[in-house]
Order: sequence, then C-alpha cells, then structure tokens
Amino acid sequence: VWSNGATGAEIEVTPTGTTTYTVTGVLNGCEATDEVMVIVEQIIFLASAGEDQSICQGYEATLTASEGDSYVWSTGETTQSITVSPNSTQNYTVTVFEGDQQAQDDVTVFVNLNPTVVIANGGEVSILEGEFITLSASGANTYEWSNGATQPNIAVNPSASTTYSVAGYINNCSDVKSVTVNVVETVEAYAGEDLTICSQDAITLVATGGDEYLWSTGETTQSITVEPDEDTEYSVLVYNELDSDEDSVMVFVNDCSPDPGIEDPQAFDLLVYQEPASDVIKVKISGVQTVNVNGISIYDLAGKLLYNEQVDDSGVDVLEKEINTSQFSRGIYIVRLMYDDKSIVKKIPIR
Repeated sequence: VWSNGATGAEIEVTPTGTTTYTVTGVLNGCEATDEVMVIVEQIIFLASAGEDQSICQGYEATLTASEGDSYVWSTGETTQSITVSPNSTQNYTVTVFEGDQQAQDDVTVFVNLNPTVVIANGGEVSILEGEFITLSASGANTYEWSNGATQPNIAVNPSASTTYSVAGYINNCSDVKSVTVNVVETVEAYAGEDLTICSQDAITLVATGGDEYLWSTGETTQSITVEPDEDTEYSVLVYNELDSDEDSVMVFVNDCSPDPGIEDPQAFDLLVYQEPASDVIKVKISGVQTVNVNGISIYDLAGKLLYNEQVDDSGVDVLEKEINTSQFSRGIYIVRLMYDDKSIVKKIPIR
C-alpha cells in the first residue's frame, strides 16, 4: 500500500515538485515500511531547431539550433548550424546539450518541385523585318517575359534581332528560358543600270540587295564578267533565308569599228550617249568634212519615228548635237545617222 493509495508493487508517478512516497508491504500478517524520494529538477532550457522551411528542388536550406554547449543532428553533424539540400521533404532532429541537461527539437524542410519551362519556338527563330511572331511558353503556372508581358503566348515584331527571356513560376520556384528572334531584311534585288559596250569587250555586272545570288548564266557570285556578242539581258535572283527578288540588266553591244565604206576609217565616227542624270542625248559626229551628213532620226524598237532633224554640216569637222528626251519613256531606242545615201544605226538606253 503506497502513500498515494496505490496498491501495486510498481506505480508510475509524475510529481510537479520533490515528493516522498511511502510503501507498506504485508506478508503472512507481518508488515514492513520503506520510502523513496523523487526529486523534481526544473528544466533550464528548451532546444530549438528553428522554423520549418520551404525550398525549391536543388536549393539549400540552413538549419540553426538554439544556443548550447554542443549539438548532434540527425545527419551526424555536430555544429550549431548545418546546410541541407534534400531532394524531397525531410525532417531533421537536433539534440542540444547544456551542462548535464539535453533537449531535442525537430524541423521540417519542405521541397517544392521546380517548373520546367519550354519555349515552343526553340532557342532561335528568324522573321522578315516588319513581321510579327508569336512566342509560346509552357511548363509553369505563371509567366513573366523580359518585355513585361505575363501571358504564356506573346506576339512581338522587333525591328532588330532581339533576345526574349521568360521566367515561369510554380509557387515560389522558377525556371528561365530564352529565345532569340533574328530579324532578316527583305530582299530588293538590283542588277545595276543598263550598259553599252563595244563588241568583243568584256564588262563586269554587280548585283546587290541580298545574301546569295544566282545569275541567268548559272553563276552564284555577286559579280560576274560577261562578253556578249549581241544585245543581251542578264537576270539575277537575289535571296536570303526568308526572301527573294529578281532584277535584270541590259548590255547593249555596239560595233565600234569604223564604217568600211569610208576612205579614212579614223576620220568619220558617231558617238551617242545620254547625259548623266539628265534628259539629254548627246550626239557627236567626227570627220564631218569627209562625208555629206543628211540628218539624225530616233525610232523606238517598234520602228516608230519619234525624232527627225536635218543637219547642216558646213564649215565644221566635228558636229555636236543635244536632243531633249524628256518626253521619251524609259527604254531602248534606235539612233540613225544618214550620210552619203548611207546610214549608221546605234541602240541607246534612255533612263
């Protein structure tokens, strides 16, 4: 029989202060008494492992226990603070020792999965200048683009090549991806101005306006050298990765050798050309005194007479004329010089 009224051989007590317990044992009518003192010591401190934490997968968390003399964590580490990087939610326990006392506490590190952001356009895409393109992201709950947009799909039309990045979020975890939008210039092919050469002469044609070139001759260089025997039109296809354009240039071939009907082949000559940046054709006739010049006529390629003038060649050896062509359309025309019941015909482009 215990002093607290219990009658078992073993009892469990939870005194709030130091208490003496007495027990009386009885055997065949004989009794004996004994006592035991349970000393209750006040706890000096409580251990703390810190507040529970949430991290994103792949990140670290620092756990710090309350002050003590020594520490033992469930990881086996014995420092007051430890750094952990769990792959999934994990509980950690620390035992803190202070003098003859010790206490424990637990802390939980919650691990949130990271989003995996995917840009459907890939890492690089090309558009023609002036065009729009839609950039599409997926793999997260919310998004923030580098241009301030917050939708997963955005339409952009940069004037120059630009890199766009997007951060995708699930809870507080994020992933960042980027895409470069390359702006390609539109192609404007230009094969150059029409040209006039003498027969058996060579001339270089130069095209501009793109990255790649394909001439009607089959050549793929930006410039080509040609030596046509007759009036020839050359075309060139100019292109880049997204666009193409075509242009052509006319090379007119003149017989620059003296007229075999003239006794002095060096004395008589006809030169016809257009004054640069003007609406004037210049005609120069050399050796006029050796022949009888009758007149100058201009025809279109259909044979229609557009201009005719009688020429007075008296008293000069070189005759020069200027003909206003402001009323002529751009194209190829035939200039005919009449002399001694003969004629010289030359073709000239008017721009």
